[in-house]
Amino acid sequence: MKKIAKDLKTIARQLNTLAKKTETMAKAFEKPSRAAAPKKKAVPAAKKKAAPKGKTITPTDKVLTIMKRFKKGISVEALRGKSGFTEKQISNIVHRACKKGKMKRAGRGIYSVSGL
Repeated sequence: MKKIAKDLKTIARQLNTLAKKTETMAKAFEKPSRAAAPKKKAVPAAKKKAAPKGKTITPTDKVLTIMKRFKKGISVEALRGKSGFTEKQISNIVHRACKKGKMKRAGRGIYSVSGL
């Protein structure tokens, strides 16, 4: 009987230490979640334009440089293969560039740079 009582006491001590460890772990997880809570955003006084660090090439510029190599025009599939963009990206780029007048439609699915 004494052995059982002794075993129960050791189990109780072990449970207390485990409870303390879980509480400290729970507190550790709660701290980042409080920091991640949305804070009030400060209103910027004036927006400053960042000085360009270098000329960055946009996807439209990349497609236009590829198209300039082909005087008679290039198909959308060939553009997709040479540029590495997806079909949706190419169609969006072509649509915007045609709307702005940077390229024109030479035939069905074939586009060329306008002004050449």
